Amino acid sequence: MDNSSMESRNNSEIPAETTNDLSEAVRLLSDGFSGISKFFGLQEYLKKIPEEAIKVDAAMTQLSQSSGASASELRIYFDQAAESARRYGISISDLLGVTAEWSRMGYGLPDAHALAEAAALYSHITGMDVGASNEALVSTVQGLQLEAGEVEQLLDMLAKTGHDLSIDPAGIGKALQESAASFRAADTDLSQTIALVAGADSVIADPGTVSDLWNAVETHIYGAKLELEAAGVETDGMLSSTAQLRDLVQNLTGFDIMADSAGTQLKDLYSIVVGIGSEWQNLSASEQNGLLDALAGSQGNALGSVLDNISAIETAYQSAGNASGSALAAQEKYEQGIRYSLDRLEASFQQFADTLAGDGLLKGIADFGNGAVNVLDSVTDKIGALGTIGTTIGAVAGAKNLG
Repeated sequence: MDNSSMESRNNSEIPAETTNDLSEAVRLLSDGFSGISKFFGLQEYLKKIPEEAIKVDAAMTQLSQSSGASASELRIYFDQAAESARRYGISISDLLGVTAEWSRMGYGLPDAHALAEAAALYSHITGMDVGASNEALVSTVQGLQLEAGEVEQLLDMLAKTGHDLSIDPAGIGKALQESAASFRAADTDLSQTIALVAGADSVIADPGTVSDLWNAVETHIYGAKLELEAAGVETDGMLSSTAQLRDLVQNLTGFDIMADSAGTQLKDLYSIVVGIGSEWQNLSASEQNGLLDALAGSQGNALGSVLDNISAIETAYQSAGNASGSALAAQEKYEQGIRYSLDRLEASFQQFADTLAGDGLLKGIADFGNGAVNVLDSVTDKIGALGTIGTTIGAVAGAKNLG
């Protein structure tokens, strides 16, 4: 048999229509596999929709219980909360949960919302999650007895001093959280308080030690020794009266810790620390040690470090006094990152899920999802595992390419 006859016979063994059928089968199978992959993506979203709707519903229930607001008021507020969540880049459920916490503390819905926004902003300044930032903010606001309208000023100061002194605002916030009540007792205003905390943290670099330091100093200067002894508080190194402390400081530094000549009112803590610090380098080592024992007791070494670097306190005070808009500037930097876009997307998805639930569509979607999963289970039982399908498609596609 010649070569031409053999070639003709081989070609006749694979009819053209058979090749076309094989190509069509490969196309259909590939399309089917693509559809299955897309279905699994859809299935994940179908599962996520009710989860997010439930989170939002639970948070709204908490807010309803804590605020006593009517259903119509809450519905209106939800739209406001959704807008704020997208603006600040947190989930709606987190914002509602934080609002409920402030509401439980007695704040009306408008103030509770403003404080929840502040917690979201604070989380971006410090890098903490919104729950931790809100916990810190609650302690600070209560300790300093701030009004809701003063919280934005607090965040501005934290952001500004952290930037100018190259320290973590979260550290300043932690130290402030644990010593806020002492500053309030020492009649120290907000900018002075931030200056003492931020300046000390820039020197000591340990927020826990900073809070311990100012708590000890407040106790030694403003506390009454006899009352503290009755309460079982350690008083070693403390002078028995404010008059004695006044005389000691004035004799060594020339600075008067009292606001009036009669000695009935102490100056604020910031003024006392800076006043002593301005003369600190002129004292001998023994004079410094004696003053540290009287002013800070066991925290004398920490106070000594701060007084050695009193300019850090003064620099922080200047920063705190020129901090307006610093918190929003920090927020704008956060908005430039991918994390912000993803967080905004979460807020939008939660609003979408809540809309489906509110319109009664969620049950239909869930039913569809369950039905589709059941159908898919039936198909896979008959044609095998999806991994096998993928392998078959690969083999057939490979054969087509070789052909």
